[in-house]
Amino acid sequence: MASKTKNILVCVSGLTPQIITETFFCLTVKQKIQINELYILTTRRGKEVILGIDQARNTPKVSLKKELQNLCTDYKVKFPLFELNDNHIITAKEESIELYDVRTDKDNILFPNKVMDFIRKLTMNQNSILHCSISGGRKTMSVHLAFALSIFGRENDKLYHVLTSEENEFKDFYPKTKKDAKLLELAELPYVRLRSILSKELQEDRLIKYSYDQIVAATQKSLKLLLKQDVLILNIPNREIQFNVNRVRLEPMEFAIYYLLIEEKLSNNENLSISEITSSEFARKLCDFIESNYKYFYHSGERKEKLIKTGLSPELFRSKRSIINKKIVSLFNDDSLANLFIIQSQRVYGNTRYFVLTSKEKIKIVS
Repeated sequence: MASKTKNILVCVSGLTPQIITETFFCLTVKQKIQINELYILTTRRGKEVILGIDQARNTPKVSLKKELQNLCTDYKVKFPLFELNDNHIITAKEESIELYDVRTDKDNILFPNKVMDFIRKLTMNQNSILHCSISGGRKTMSVHLAFALSIFGRENDKLYHVLTSEENEFKDFYPKTKKDAKLLELAELPYVRLRSILSKELQEDRLIKYSYDQIVAATQKSLKLLLKQDVLILNIPNREIQFNVNRVRLEPMEFAIYYLLIEEKLSNNENLSISEITSSEFARKLCDFIESNYKYFYHSGERKEKLIKTGLSPELFRSKRSIINKKIVSLFNDDSLANLFIIQSQRVYGNTRYFVLTSKEKIKIVS
């Protein structure tokens, strides 16, 4: 039986824990997303504020959990898994001493290390979606959470920022009226997902042992390699497709089909419909390409004329496409990267279209 997907809310918090309940309100009440678990990344003082025991005059004197329970009761939403303990309130520590604030260079190493480690562990669970809010805490704390999500975030993981009017900001823990609720908005922030670029390090568990600065260095190195990375090479004489040091050989018909799709792309025709692929014109191009480059191939004049007359059958093309894609995938360690170079399809009723997603700059033809 498949596990149910869990929605996990992760927030950074400083002296205004209202941000957490406001984010929770927007997700559960306004967007109807059931949050199953809540985790807060903060400092020792932030933890005291969340517990409602901070001595400063301008911080709340009630626990966040109590206000969250009130919100759930008022709006009839399910209370998430959240306790006032170290499992759900995560603070950076040095030799078991909790980090009081994020101010010094030393603090700015301890806190991001903790954030990286925590987000890394959460994303190891495939049956979860992270909803990360960067509205609370010091700006550096928000940056660390956003960067951690950029490194480890998966396709469905989200990044948010809470927006409200100045006069309404931090007045209550959550909206009590329809007017207040209308003024509160949750903006989803787009972010660059680098997980696929670092897939090798993730698969080899290297990033599990890395500190924040080591992860930054590893990411920078991977990005540099990506910028220099070899393009996909189509070697016509050898019928080979090559990426970096990896190469695979295709049968003449397979290579010809892939080459013609790439040729169309390079000519600014981004995709071909199944009717175009199964046309006599496409079959003639296939035969001409094979005859010009692989004279030894089995195409007799009679067989060539028959293929041109009937065209490729949809079944034959789909069979060849499956084989081609399987061989291309074998060149890569990462499915996300492989998806850029396989023959993709876009279903259109009665006339599905086929294309290769990568940019033209990433293709090189060797004749």
